[in-house]
Amino acid sequence: MSDRNMFGKFDRRTFLGLTAGAAAGIAGCTSNDGNGTDTETGDSAGSPESTTTSGEGEYMNGVGSDGSVSFAAPSDGATLDSPYVQWKGSASGVTIEESGAVNDGAGHYHVMVDTEPVEPGETIPSDDQHIHYGTGQTDGVLELEPGDHTLHLQVADGKHEAMVLTDTVEVTVEDTASLDLSTSVEGSVVEWDVTAENYTIEPSSEGINANSGHLHAVIDTDHVPVGDVIPSDANHVHYGDGSTSGSIDLAEQLGDAYEPGEHTIHFQVGTGTHRATMVHSHTTVTTE
Repeated sequence: MSDRNMFGKFDRRTFLGLTAGAAAGIAGCTSNDGNGTDTETGDSAGSPESTTTSGEGEYMNGVGSDGSVSFAAPSDGATLDSPYVQWKGSASGVTIEESGAVNDGAGHYHVMVDTEPVEPGETIPSDDQHIHYGTGQTDGVLELEPGDHTLHLQVADGKHEAMVLTDTVEVTVEDTASLDLSTSVEGSVVEWDVTAENYTIEPSSEGINANSGHLHAVIDTDHVPVGDVIPSDANHVHYGDGSTSGSIDLAEQLGDAYEPGEHTIHFQVGTGTHRATMVHSHTTVTTE
């Protein structure tokens, strides 16, 4: 993690001296910008060396002086092989919940891309550089151009007023990850095999890891938008065990919707929490 100061005179790695009272927030609530719709709440353990920016009177919304947040992924200085950057936050002493109500000791995550954190007590804007996760989610997927980027994780209260809780990582994004897909068909059964280049296919139980994920077969429908949770239904098959080859009987999988003929299959990588990336490959097969 970076040792740079987030708010000028205040050191990001010192503890809060005095908790400030809550200021009035904006009306309404803003959920995250296309980075998933499910809700995840509660505390998770932060790394012990991560502390919070502090300054006497800085806004903390009732969070104690030992409250902290940090990036569990990606790590500071990481080189990422895909523009679809997985992130995960870790929090200690603060509850991560949905936006809306302002509850003491609680807030939700925002990720700032190549711009400074928002001054504590000010409202966090919503734009391409200030990404809100108002559903309370604690992980997501960013789409970044290849190159060097600085990411800030910042908590705000239910009305999006910035708190002093921040963390920073600097990463290098490359565009080298790819999937090579081969298939064969017999009747309604499609045999498939995927080889990943500069990417690791692993079980979903491994969690959020910057350069890895697991496969999903997306059948006869569009690929899932980046950051959205991939559903589990007849058109979306999860391979959470880390499989890189297998077979799909489309007649069995699609049921009454199945017809012999052309079918499109996308193999799309999802994160450990099944959020879509666009590390993918697709093909069209003809069945009988």
